[in-house]
Amino acid sequence: MPIEFTDPQLALIREPGSRFVEACPGAGKTQSIVQRFVERPGVTDRRGVALLSFTNAAIDEARARCVDTPDLLAAPNYVGTIDGFINRYLVRPVFSSIHGKAPSFKDKWDTVPSTSFNVSGINSAPFRLAWFTFAADGAATLVPSQAPIELRTWLRGLGLHDRGRAETSAAKLWNRLHANGVIDCAASRLLMAEYLTDAKHIRVLRYLLSNRFAEVIVDEVQDCCDSDIQLIEFLIEAKINVVMVGDLDQAIYDFRGASPSGVRRLIARVPRGERLDGNFRSSPPICNLVNSLRHGDAVDVASGKWAAESQPIFVLKVSNWNQAHDLIVPLVDKAGIAPADTVVLAYAESVARACSAAGPEPSERSSSRLVRLARSVALFQDLGQTTRVRTQSVIGIEAVLRELANESLHHSPDEDFFKVAGLDQRTFRDGALRLASLPNPYIAAPSRFQEQVKGLLAALGWNWASTSGLRKPNRDVWPDVPAPGSGVLQWRTIHGYKGLQAPAVAVAVGPPPRDSSPEDSGVSLWSGNMGGEARRVLYVAASRAERLAILVVHSSQYEAVMGCLDRDRVPYVVS
Repeated sequence: MPIEFTDPQLALIREPGSRFVEACPGAGKTQSIVQRFVERPGVTDRRGVALLSFTNAAIDEARARCVDTPDLLAAPNYVGTIDGFINRYLVRPVFSSIHGKAPSFKDKWDTVPSTSFNVSGINSAPFRLAWFTFAADGAATLVPSQAPIELRTWLRGLGLHDRGRAETSAAKLWNRLHANGVIDCAASRLLMAEYLTDAKHIRVLRYLLSNRFAEVIVDEVQDCCDSDIQLIEFLIEAKINVVMVGDLDQAIYDFRGASPSGVRRLIARVPRGERLDGNFRSSPPICNLVNSLRHGDAVDVASGKWAAESQPIFVLKVSNWNQAHDLIVPLVDKAGIAPADTVVLAYAESVARACSAAGPEPSERSSSRLVRLARSVALFQDLGQTTRVRTQSVIGIEAVLRELANESLHHSPDEDFFKVAGLDQRTFRDGALRLASLPNPYIAAPSRFQEQVKGLLAALGWNWASTSGLRKPNRDVWPDVPAPGSGVLQWRTIHGYKGLQAPAVAVAVGPPPRDSSPEDSGVSLWSGNMGGEARRVLYVAASRAERLAILVVHSSQYEAVMGCLDRDRVPYVVS
């Protein structure tokens, strides 16, 4: 059925030229920008249009809409992430011209073979390259918060000498990978920043991009960090039309380097379009809650299929997060919503797990290749995981498999590995998927899984893979077996669920994290009618709900939350 676009949506779709359009949650911005990508207003020459997004929603929508017109997804157009755009159109051409070879881009270091290492004299789990950040010259800085949660206390307690030795080892490994052209997204952005400060490279890139693209559409612009802003400013200066769409109140990635102040300066460089304030996702009571949580005067209007829904907000008071699951299930059942269509959201993963009665977080202490394979296979077979998590688990399997090859290939570009192994990317992925489909490793001893993996590699004829690297854990016992939970509810972190929605959403509202000030908590900012990221996080969480929103409020925050709801006349029921 064709979409009936509103007048503000049609303006976003059809008015040519650069602009910024603010869109409330559920405003139909994804459908609108995809329609703009299809219609190409003002694009009359042979140049293309690029659609860039931080989430998969717009990318998937564009690909689905273009099934009957696949040429729209081919050159000179581009649909993908900002990282993919940077890699392909800014870093690859300059890097290749400088080094005489194309770089091999990786999303993150955990998907690259042999990017963990031991440091002599430090008896612990191996360090991982993913736990460090790097400067342009390769200097490494250990960031404990990037490690698995059970290892952070140990990493924070390292002495300066041991920390320095770990950072030196990480820097050597990073530089070796970089010299071989193996680059992660962070390194690619460092290179882009370097190239965009060199007059010669700027001239070349401006020529290449301005002849390739007439317009670039940027979705979720509020999530831009400094390097994203640098890219978009470069595009504007290259006389390429830039259309930016987003909701500044959904800027919740300060901890990743997002720059709300920089985004405000950026959008001031282009004309401003009419705000999309029709919420086609949520019911009126949920819109009322979202309006209360937003800092500012903007108001969303329930306009979609749930515009007549009057189900009030449910408020649950808990002193322990483990109480939440058994309180949530009867509420969604009474509302006629299946538990499977309900998601529990929280700032911290541990809180979301507890509220949904999920099993405990699996440990990642072991560096055994067989254990890592088992963990990835179990993740792939867990249908409760997101598509992204399951895809990353397959990439993790590929990384372990590559570690079974000759050590000289561990840090080489993909094309070098495939040439030696006699494979291509598709054949290698097919083999990894076959391994991911082996019986659940944890139903038997590690030796049984070891035999199955060896048998599969032999059947595939992958003689390059040395199975001697697949050693069994001590006593042929798995060091960590994922424990299933007793719950039937989905759970996600708020940051991980951004861009998605569900019929029923339960939001855990708890005290501020230990390392933050109580005055900066989301509830404190909400009560004081002040802006801040913690309040925006709650706003994003509540705005994911379609029919029913449940606030699971810790007893320490209960009175303040009730005061906010009463002040802003949000319809609610205490349950």
